[in-house]
Amino acid sequence: MSRTRAVVLVWLLVSCWAGSLYLRAAVDPPPGRVFVGTFHWIDDFYNYASYVQQSEDGAWAFRNKLLEPGRTRPELVNLEWWLIGKVSLGLGRRPFLAYRLLAIGFTLALVAGVERWLARAGLPASHRLPALALVSLGGGLGGLLFEATDLPVRQCGDLTLALFPSLEILANPHFVAGTALLVWALYALVAMPAPAGPLLGVGLGTALGLVRPYDLALLGLIRVLGVAATEPPRRWPRELAPLVGLAPVVAYDLWVFFGSDQFASFRSGGQFPPRLAFVPALAPALLLALLAGKAPVSDDGARRARVHLWVWVTVTLAIVVAQPGTFGLQFLVGMGVPLLTLGAVGLAPFAPRWTALAAVAFGTTAVVATRVVLADDPHWFVPRTRMAAAAVLRDTCRPGDLVFAHPDVGLYAIGLSSCHAVLAHPAISDYEDRLAEASRFYDATTSAHERASILDRRGVTHLMLPGEAGPRPVAWLGPRTRFERVAGVGAGPAAITIYSRTPGRARPAPEGGKADR
Repeated sequence: MSRTRAVVLVWLLVSCWAGSLYLRAAVDPPPGRVFVGTFHWIDDFYNYASYVQQSEDGAWAFRNKLLEPGRTRPELVNLEWWLIGKVSLGLGRRPFLAYRLLAIGFTLALVAGVERWLARAGLPASHRLPALALVSLGGGLGGLLFEATDLPVRQCGDLTLALFPSLEILANPHFVAGTALLVWALYALVAMPAPAGPLLGVGLGTALGLVRPYDLALLGLIRVLGVAATEPPRRWPRELAPLVGLAPVVAYDLWVFFGSDQFASFRSGGQFPPRLAFVPALAPALLLALLAGKAPVSDDGARRARVHLWVWVTVTLAIVVAQPGTFGLQFLVGMGVPLLTLGAVGLAPFAPRWTALAAVAFGTTAVVATRVVLADDPHWFVPRTRMAAAAVLRDTCRPGDLVFAHPDVGLYAIGLSSCHAVLAHPAISDYEDRLAEASRFYDATTSAHERASILDRRGVTHLMLPGEAGPRPVAWLGPRTRFERVAGVGAGPAAITIYSRTPGRARPAPEGGKADR
C-alpha cells in the first residue's frame, strides 16, 4: 500500500473514532446537563481555553487569568493557542469546535510523522498500514486490568496518562500537537540531509518551544544522546551545531518557567502514580520493542533512526524510575510512539498479519477508553446552569475584570469570557487559601461585612450567588453594596444569579490600596 494511502486511512480511522465520541457527547448529553468540551484533564483544557480566548480578542502575548488582573502581564507566547483563537474567532467564537477541527490536522501530522519514522527505521512497505494502526491505537494492559479487576484507575497508567498516542488523540489535542512537532523536528534533525534537515529541525523545534516546551527539552536531550551513541566524537560538533539555533526559544522558555512569577504553575505536572502502575502500562510495548534488536538493519540510516528511538525510550523510562521534580510527568507524554514504532519494526520479519494482530491486541485500552467516555459521567457532563452562568460573562466581562464564583464556574468563566477568576484551576500556588476564602464567603454564618471585605480586597467586579438573591444582593453584602443583578440562569435550588458592580464600579485597587465597595 502506498505511503499516502496508508497515512490517510489510519488518520481517518482515528479521527472518526475520536470525533464521533465528541459529537455524541455534544448532541446527546443527559437531561439538564451539557458537555464541557473534553473528557479528561478538564482543568487544564479550560486553562488552555483562557489563552485561546485572549487570542480571540486579538492578543499575541497572553496573561495568566488564574491571577488577579493587577498581577498579570502579557508574557506568554503559544502558537497553538494563538492559532486556535483565530480559528475560533472565524467560527463565531466557538473555541471547542475550533479545537476539534485543529485536532484533526494535528492528528494527520502525527500519523504522517510516525510513518516517516517507521520507514526510516527499516519497516517494509508491506507492513505500513498495520504498523501505523499499532502505533496510533496501541496501549498496554491498563484497560483490561481496569475492566477485569478492582485495580484503581490511577494504577492503570495507559488509561489515565497520555503515554500513548491513542489517549492523546482521544483526550487532548494539545498533547497531539506537541508530540507531532517533536516527531517531525527529531526526524528532520536525524534523517534529512543538510541544509534542509537542520533548518527544518530548528524551525520545528522553535515552534515546539512555543507550543509545548517540555517536548523541546526532550528533543534536545534525545538528539544529544543519540549523536553521542551513533557518531564518533570528532563528528559531534558538526552534528550538534544545529541545536544552537534553538538557543533563543530555550532562553525564552526558561524565563517563562523560572524567571516570570506568572507561570510557576507550569512547573507542576501532577503527582506520579506508584512506579508499579507503569508496569502493566508499558511492559507489553517494551517487550514488543525488544524484538527490534533482532530485526535486520538495512543501512546506516536505519541504524541511526533506531538508536534515536531507543534513546527516547531510555530517557522516558529513566524518568519513570527516578520520578524527578514536580513536572516530570510532562516528559512522558507520547512515549508510546518510540516504543510501538520499535515494536512494529521488530515484527517486520514476520508476515503483516502478525502486525495487524498486535494492533488489535494492543488496542484494548483504546476500546476500554471508548467505553469510559460513553458513560454519562458528571465530570464531563455538568449541570447546564453552571455552564450557562459562565457563558453570561462572555457578554458582560471586559479585559481585566475579575469574577468570584465556585471553582468549577470560575474555571469555565476564564475559558469562555474575558474575566480573570479568583478561584479556578487548582495548580495556582495559593489555591487552598483561595478555596478556604470562598468557603467562608458562601457560608451562611459569614457576615455581610466580611463578605464585602473579601470582594473589596480582591477587587472583584463580577459575583455569582446561588439562588435568586434579588436585584441587589443586600442580604449577602449589606445595603451599601454597589453590585447589581445582570442575569440569572436556572430556577429553584439550581439557580445562579450573576451580579456586576454598577457602571461606576471600582477597579482593582493598587497594591496596599482600598477598593470602593
